[in-house]
Amino acid sequence: MLRRHILFFVLLISVIVNGYSFRDLDWLKHESEHFVYIYHNEVAGSVSQIEEIAENTFLGLSDFFGNPFSDKISILIGGYEDRSNGLANPVMESIYIMTIGLDYPYRNDGFWLEEVISHELTHLFQMTATAPVGNFLRNYFSRLYLPNALQPMWFTEGFAQLGSELIGDLYEYDYRRLPFLWDQLDIEDPFLEETVVSGHSGIGGEAYYNYGYAFLTFLYETYGFESIQELVRIKSGLLGFAGVEVAFRMVYEKSYEELKAEFIEIQTRKWMEAETQTINRFSQKIGEFVSHFRPKTYSGVLYYLAYDREMRCYSLYREETEILNTTMEIVDFSVFENEIALLVFEREVSETRLYFFREGRLERTKHAHLLGIDFLGKDRLVVLKNNFGIPSVEILSLRNERITPIFESSAGAEIQIDNLRASLDGTLVAFRVNVQGSKHLALYSSIDESLNFFEVTKDFSIGSWTAEGFLISVQNGDGSSIYLLTPGGKMAGQASFTRYVREPARTRDGFVAAGQLQGNKLLQASEAKPVDFELDASEIDFRAAEPVEGTKYDGFTDWKFISPIPYKGLSVLFADLTFHNKLIAGGSFDFETMQPGLHMELLSEDYAPVDFALSIAFSDLRPETSLDAYRQYRINPKLSFGWRARFEYPLRVYGSVNAILQDSSALYGGQASLETLINIGDTQTATSNLVDVGINVDFDWKKGGFTIESTIFSRVTFGVDPSLVPVELWDFRDDSNIVVGLSVSSDYAVSRRGINFLNLAHLSEEGIGARIDLLIGSRFSWRLALYKFETAYLYAAYPLAIRMGVMFQNMRLLPYFDFRLLY
Repeated sequence: MLRRHILFFVLLISVIVNGYSFRDLDWLKHESEHFVYIYHNEVAGSVSQIEEIAENTFLGLSDFFGNPFSDKISILIGGYEDRSNGLANPVMESIYIMTIGLDYPYRNDGFWLEEVISHELTHLFQMTATAPVGNFLRNYFSRLYLPNALQPMWFTEGFAQLGSELIGDLYEYDYRRLPFLWDQLDIEDPFLEETVVSGHSGIGGEAYYNYGYAFLTFLYETYGFESIQELVRIKSGLLGFAGVEVAFRMVYEKSYEELKAEFIEIQTRKWMEAETQTINRFSQKIGEFVSHFRPKTYSGVLYYLAYDREMRCYSLYREETEILNTTMEIVDFSVFENEIALLVFEREVSETRLYFFREGRLERTKHAHLLGIDFLGKDRLVVLKNNFGIPSVEILSLRNERITPIFESSAGAEIQIDNLRASLDGTLVAFRVNVQGSKHLALYSSIDESLNFFEVTKDFSIGSWTAEGFLISVQNGDGSSIYLLTPGGKMAGQASFTRYVREPARTRDGFVAAGQLQGNKLLQASEAKPVDFELDASEIDFRAAEPVEGTKYDGFTDWKFISPIPYKGLSVLFADLTFHNKLIAGGSFDFETMQPGLHMELLSEDYAPVDFALSIAFSDLRPETSLDAYRQYRINPKLSFGWRARFEYPLRVYGSVNAILQDSSALYGGQASLETLINIGDTQTATSNLVDVGINVDFDWKKGGFTIESTIFSRVTFGVDPSLVPVELWDFRDDSNIVVGLSVSSDYAVSRRGINFLNLAHLSEEGIGARIDLLIGSRFSWRLALYKFETAYLYAAYPLAIRMGVMFQNMRLLPYFDFRLLY
């Protein structure tokens, strides 16, 4: 019987492994003097450019801060969409970057690839910097030894942006960022901790990027670069665990609050003459946490997007009327007659997709990886497509799916394309091209199929089409000027803004554009007209990307030591360079039985065709082995199917299939989310067989500071021994044939306090709550908890939700404590 089960299991795994996989398994590796590059073949053309930038950045940062690395830094390169085009991992001494650039409205627009690499590498240099003794501890005891990482998020992100400026003049506190500074200086208590630590602001986390950069630039310019170096040096030792307050006092002989007050005073004097911009009537009644952005016009009617940051809902408006509300992130939209095309970022699969809004319903299409859209007449769209990091502008026929190419960047990572617009008659297409920080305006005529480029020496944004041409906003000092662009490159002055704005449009009220004024608003232009001028025609030298010939990367042979961890006694953790594969080995000792235990586990996720976990252990001197193989296949953002197979020794074989339905929507003025999991499993041992069917329904609802979280669970087994698959929920355990459960918790946020303890811990949202858990099977188990909750920001400002209180559990009074990482 044992042979039969083993044969069945081997056949099952063979079929699955050799079956169709959604994953690209063509992992490659390339090395330079200080870096190891891990990438897929599709983005090989970007590796040589990334290598050049990374090595130059490494030399610059080493000159400033020394070299804290004993091994090569890993750079993981991706080609499709993400919400961030970079991420640093100081534990792994690695960074992740995208080969496409994102147009951030609150940061200057230079050579984005150079900016993101220098930004993320500055994170690594600053956070991994340790004293000589610390280097020994980090390299041979634990890579989790990171005294420099214990700091507020404004310090972390501000330092990374300052590093980019110091090594290559890549950043500056330019006119895109200034509105945030002006808004804060205009209120009674500027730069509150809730704003610059937790990102509780109208522009979210960009607040701590912009404040941190402005404040550290003030320190650099006022007290010299040596003071910045001394800050890093002090935080690199044991005093780094005391946060930034001690370092500030030692370097500047002033507290953080004193330095902050000095910074605010200097900035207030500098910008006291800044003019206030007029808000358009459609934005006058909205608060800071509702953002109006991306205005477009069609047949004289203004359309625009809105984002409610507290509700996390997106809306599309036709002037004052909301015509669509969704929890899905809308990236771009276009209107033609009764058709509305939408680009939606599907978070679950991390990709953008084309939708249509028709007759009150959203219709999903097969067209994905689009970064911009605009109607080009009836049944045609001009689209900005992302082909694994190589952007291209194409015309898509909705009638026959025909693709007509307009422009493709062969240079890949050197070129960023955005801001796509089309004329109402479909004869002209305009888009912005950024070539290593040099900005060009591209105009394509479908009449003669010509493509012309015009160089624009200042930052600009393309807006809506009018009967005469495209509207363009161009930087003018600290503000923006609006011009009308004609096909020949002539720029006729129309109006002015005192702040940075983007994507201007003409309405019955005059000219409007998206800009920041206590959140993102539709701002109204003044009647002041800038001087006319003419753009110069330009040519762009497209250098063909030379793919790097890398070697095959094997994530099961290239291991890096991470740290001892308290897991099943004491264990040691290793990981491959991608952090997708992990190896854990360790031991324990049972003082009751006086028996040792040993274990080793190999885990792989999102790397091989099948996720798996292999475990080998010796407990009470008896061997135990298990192999789990599993996959989840997403059909669309709401629905996925999966399977799991498990083989254990002593003999047990388990197999299951599941379906997961996820959805979220606005409900009764709040946001509701629903997740339903249906799982059917079969467990077989040498003596028995058991089939179980389980359903788990999670429903959450949030409005403002009020939250309800609920779970309904049910499980039915068919077989004589249900203890083979016991139910373990909410600290309860039951092994009867039929088990049902219910959990309901409700939190109410009382306040956002913004209490700061020596820049080590920041207490944000706090409130009260209650929870009840029920499990009914062979017995009735219950508990009722009353608690107070805190949101604490610790260690690089990652927030923890902490619940503390008391509970009645089966008539016993016990303490209640729970915590979870929020992201």
